[in-house]
Amino acid sequence: MGRLINLVLFGGVLLGAFWLYQVKQQARETEGQIATLQHQIAVEKEALLLLKAEWSYLNRPERVQNLAKRFADQLGLKEVKAYQIGEDADLPERVASRDGAGDAGPETIDELLGKASTRPKPMKQ
Repeated sequence: MGRLINLVLFGGVLLGAFWLYQVKQQARETEGQIATLQHQIAVEKEALLLLKAEWSYLNRPERVQNLAKRFADQLGLKEVKAYQIGEDADLPERVASRDGAGDAGPETIDELLGKASTRPKPMKQ
């Protein structure tokens, strides 16, 4: 009877050792995958920083202005006149709220658009 118990316990130890080895191998593989992903993330962050810098360089106001002048005919671009932007009368009146904490503007966008569209349109030149 004692030999049977020893044999079962020895089998349990072997199974435990095999299971522990499998877990250790899985942990190593996972660590390798994590290291690979971290490296890829670092590479992508560096590429993103480079793209942001390039975007800033390409969107410089003087460059965009030169491009707009160069391709104005093809794009149909024209200068914006001051009267096209709007006037003070287009702005809604400020109405104090009941608690006095802030401004209460018009209730809807339609009211704002209605105020802006009541002004006569300037003639195009």
